[in-house]
Amino acid sequence: MKRYIKLLLIPVSLLLLTVSCKKDFLDSKPMDRYSDADVWEDSTLASLFLNNIYAGIPTEFGGTMTDALSDELYSSSNVSVYQSTFLPASAPYALINMWDNSWSKIRRCNMYLENVGRLPASAAFKNRTSDEVRFLRALYYSYLINYFGAVPLITASQDLNGDLNVSRTPYEGIVSFITKQLDSIYQAGNLPFKYPKADVGRVTRGAALALKSRVLLYAAGYDNNWQSAYDAAKALIDIEGQTGYGLFVQYESLFQEANHNNLEVIFDHQYLSNFKGYHVHHYNLPWGLVPPGPSALNQPTQNIVDEYEMANGKMISETGSGYDPAQPYTNRDPRFYASIFYDGSSWRGATLDFKLGSDNNPSFSPLTTGYALRKMQEPTFNPFDLSKSYGGGQNYILLRYAEILLNGAEAAFELGRVEEARGYINRVRTRAGMPEVPAGQLTREKIRHERTIELAFEGSRLWDIRRWKLGPQKLGVDMKGVSIAQTGSNPREYNIVTVLARSFSDKMYLFPIYQTEIDKNPNLKPNNPGW
Repeated sequence: MKRYIKLLLIPVSLLLLTVSCKKDFLDSKPMDRYSDADVWEDSTLASLFLNNIYAGIPTEFGGTMTDALSDELYSSSNVSVYQSTFLPASAPYALINMWDNSWSKIRRCNMYLENVGRLPASAAFKNRTSDEVRFLRALYYSYLINYFGAVPLITASQDLNGDLNVSRTPYEGIVSFITKQLDSIYQAGNLPFKYPKADVGRVTRGAALALKSRVLLYAAGYDNNWQSAYDAAKALIDIEGQTGYGLFVQYESLFQEANHNNLEVIFDHQYLSNFKGYHVHHYNLPWGLVPPGPSALNQPTQNIVDEYEMANGKMISETGSGYDPAQPYTNRDPRFYASIFYDGSSWRGATLDFKLGSDNNPSFSPLTTGYALRKMQEPTFNPFDLSKSYGGGQNYILLRYAEILLNGAEAAFELGRVEEARGYINRVRTRAGMPEVPAGQLTREKIRHERTIELAFEGSRLWDIRRWKLGPQKLGVDMKGVSIAQTGSNPREYNIVTVLARSFSDKMYLFPIYQTEIDKNPNLKPNNPGW
């Protein structure tokens, strides 16, 4: 029976098409459906097939975010996760979707790698795109092991005539597979560190090193192999000048459309206003800043607000910090102002009023935590201008250089290289406009704190909490918010309130594979501990 493949016809720097179309061929076929033979006989169609793999990369800030499974964000759709009340048979959509999407894209990666040799294309094209696909397959596997731990290792496309009941490979086996693939990609040298404009957004050689650094850092939380984690981060840090990577000068604008593809970006998901917009505003801006509809889906918690230092480098609870509960948002870490909307903050010329019943916090759609998410919002995009695409053009950054410095700092510290670690931490803090950590004062807790603040809302928090084994302290405590009271013209009062009582059990260190998949493939048993 002839197989057909549906192709995504949207270009990754938009969407990475570099091969010109054969007009007479495309005009003779339905535009979204081609036979398997068609695809692997035409490099244009193969490029579209590859684009579809890119397009499936999960992005934060749009929809319910990964950090809404942690202590950083509240989302009403995740209450069962916060309270550990769901079952494998009633797994939240976010878990089901991560499983299904990852396997769908891994299958496409395997199909590409099996068939790329058939293409009437140059060896350079085949080698480059093969390494892109091997990276993408490794990326999807990294998502799977973060969520589920041990998963099947499938490196060939399956069909209904094959053995579909593949057993799970231990976590460390998947980590080994991922890192070997990334090493091979880097050593082959088929990918550049930076692309010219037409191909920006494709996988780079630096992305292979960066993903390896992340995967081995996460793995060190389980196997204590800090040397491997250190070596992986150091490999990229040592060639900073060669790669052109570094820290962008300003934290907030790093994420904005005007600074696309800046020196800090190692790998990102490309978007374009008026064509393929990023709907960050639609999900995260508070009421009144977007047309009526969903708003403030992912709300920062008081838990994360309290993590931001004062501008003098002291935590709000430290003696001499200068923190004033009556003015809780004054003189904080600049990254706080770049990341969180609070009562009295401003956006596009408007001052936000988060008192219940206000335009930005109406009684019929109240903010649960009293905060909204600013990070990644595009200041040049006007959601009320419906003559334009309903989405901004800012890219979503998946891997950036600050993360590599933080990875290197944590691994170096665990190996006793404290001053080296302090140097990396201080580079990140200096860029943010924060005081340096003095010699002799760097601790494990300070490193973890810096990571929490710098990477807030970018999707790493849950995995950090798990590998640090801080579930009871961070996920098993009440989720907090702020309630704003005011009598007449008196100053406002900011009262900390409990938004949701949470519980944590050790089974939550991994999510379960959802029951339908277990039923289809009994070799996935046993499910993760406690499930």
